[in-house]
Amino acid sequence: AILSVDVSNWNENGIKYGKKASECTINEIKEEVWLQLKRSLNQKGKEEVLKDDHLLNWYLDSDIHPDKIPGKEENDEPLLVNRANSWSLRPESWTSIPNFFLAADYVRTYTDLATMEGANEAARRAVNGIIDRSGSEESLCQLWNLHEPDILAGVRKYDKKRYEKGLPYKFHMPWWLKLLEVILKFFRKIFKW
Repeated sequence: AILSVDVSNWNENGIKYGKKASECTINEIKEEVWLQLKRSLNQKGKEEVLKDDHLLNWYLDSDIHPDKIPGKEENDEPLLVNRANSWSLRPESWTSIPNFFLAADYVRTYTDLATMEGANEAARRAVNGIIDRSGSEESLCQLWNLHEPDILAGVRKYDKKRYEKGLPYKFHMPWWLKLLEVILKFFRKIFKW
């Protein structure tokens, strides 16, 4: 199996070496990620999920060069985070070149975010363009608007109020979700899930 990991925070001190990923060598990054994975997945009193002998090979994206400049990692492919109101600047999946289509997370989609969901939707839009321009009678790929579950409306409202007041994000678990967590823990204990 292959385990793919995104290191989302390069600027916080790690556990093993006590320094930021941006200050680590390639091997130190590997060691830190592996340690954090084991600490997160292996639980006391239970069979180990990740063991050192499970790691047969590893690879750090070649666009990241932590050893290039000591003390400062360089990333030739930084994370794309869309800026507010930039949706209108993004391209459609079809182009003015008849046989050229775009399918990537930066294409204009309902998702409007650099995610795998956005890239998947862009691919479906590109396929629809190919079907349309080729004159094929094949069915078009389904497209649907991004749906946010109604059950989380209260949490979204809480976040919006904090944002409008200029307050930073704060994790908030509603009472009903806390209750659900207690119930699940109870059943896990009884049925040893």
